[in-house]
Amino acid sequence: MEFADPFAAPGHWYKGNLHTHTTQSDGVLEPKEVVSRYRAAGYDFLALTDHHTVTRVAGASDDAFLLLLGTELDGDRGQVAESVHVVAFGLSGPAEVPLAPSVPAAIAWAREHGGEALIAHPYWSGLTVSDMLRWDGHLGVEIFNTGCHYEIAKGCSTVHWDDLLGQGRRLWGFAVDDSHHYRSENHPTDTARAWVMVKAVELTREAILSSLRDGLFYSSWGPTIHEVTLTGEQVTARTSPVKEINFIAQRWASQSFSAPEGSTLKQASFRPSGREEYLRVECRDPEGRWAYSNPIFFGERKPPS
Repeated sequence: MEFADPFAAPGHWYKGNLHTHTTQSDGVLEPKEVVSRYRAAGYDFLALTDHHTVTRVAGASDDAFLLLLGTELDGDRGQVAESVHVVAFGLSGPAEVPLAPSVPAAIAWAREHGGEALIAHPYWSGLTVSDMLRWDGHLGVEIFNTGCHYEIAKGCSTVHWDDLLGQGRRLWGFAVDDSHHYRSENHPTDTARAWVMVKAVELTREAILSSLRDGLFYSSWGPTIHEVTLTGEQVTARTSPVKEINFIAQRWASQSFSAPEGSTLKQASFRPSGREEYLRVECRDPEGRWAYSNPIFFGERKPPS
């Protein structure tokens, strides 16, 4: 069994968003204003990931806030997807961004420049699991994307994640904003809505990247996950008040716990049957927003096919 347990790990909790746009690509706010809004909303770190460029903001980082360098690359195609997007974040410095790279090349570029890569908004892009099984070397996938959710109702990609986990891929799940800061009568702004909550020893690029690589975080766009514990033969999740807590494994090896009508719950326990290959926790608050733990993995690691 492998469990990257952020709740028991040493350090502090840091709230961050890893997918953000500014006027340097297709966002509507200047980079300094974007940083200011995330700081005001209580975020501890932020990655600016404009398309095809690495955006810098002089003096943005200090003891209380960390700005990560990043970019969004695209150009490859899938079975249905016309363009596959890869988010690179945590770069060690500015760099020339390649145009229209393949997905493997985009992932390799991110890692060669000191950062990591995510597969962006699978549902929005029209990605299939067959597409995604061809790629390796990235940290994980965007399982919730605020902008895609508010604009076209295709922001939730947990099914893609579960398909990959069920195939033996050990990938983390990330909630991001993909904020462009658009305003519309049809939906709220996509700024400061989703986050990763990272347990790290300090607020530095190196410490945040280390914890993200190790899976020492959970993702949310509403609820708080206080704890996921393994005691004997039982897995227990403690959360902020929610309407349901789900323990998700491959195929039908899962269980859902719902609060009675008009009430909420803050804890649920699940007894694994022994058939689980992985197990993750998710919960939904009364406003319909979700939080997601990273998986506990059972059994031996399977090599990529």
